[in-house]
Amino acid sequence: MSAAATPYAPASVPPTGSATPALPALPALSTPTTPSLPPPSTFDVLPDLHKLLKRLLETPAHPPAATPTPAQIPAEGPLEMQHVATAANDIRLKIQKARRAVMTLPDIDRTCEDQEDELEDLETRIARLKASLRELGRPAVQAEDGDGDESMTG
Repeated sequence: MSAAATPYAPASVPPTGSATPALPALPALSTPTTPSLPPPSTFDVLPDLHKLLKRLLETPAHPPAATPTPAQIPAEGPLEMQHVATAANDIRLKIQKARRAVMTLPDIDRTCEDQEDELEDLETRIARLKASLRELGRPAVQAEDGDGDESMTG
């Protein structure tokens, strides 16, 4: 003997034999592919800058015999004021490399307003999803109490 379909079931859906309705399939969440980020050392210019300034502030123990050419500037020791620009080239190049690395990141051209709009949309979506979860978490007894169907009780 087969059970009859309930009067509340839609005619186009066959009875599943379960009190829990099938949930609609959720779209698969795709993980965004992010470009590989440059190492943190790309953006760390403070140690190099500190070293340069320290060399500039050091006073030579003895005055230099001859003014060195830019190719002869030592990497360590006191630094004369006229050689600061040459000694700072490595720092300048590192900053340019960091700028290029930042410019290759996705969505770098987005404004703060664009990001705030997206945040509002996402917060609205989160609120809707939380409400749906609360609705799904409601006990089935509460949902049936309002129907007024007491044919099973007697």
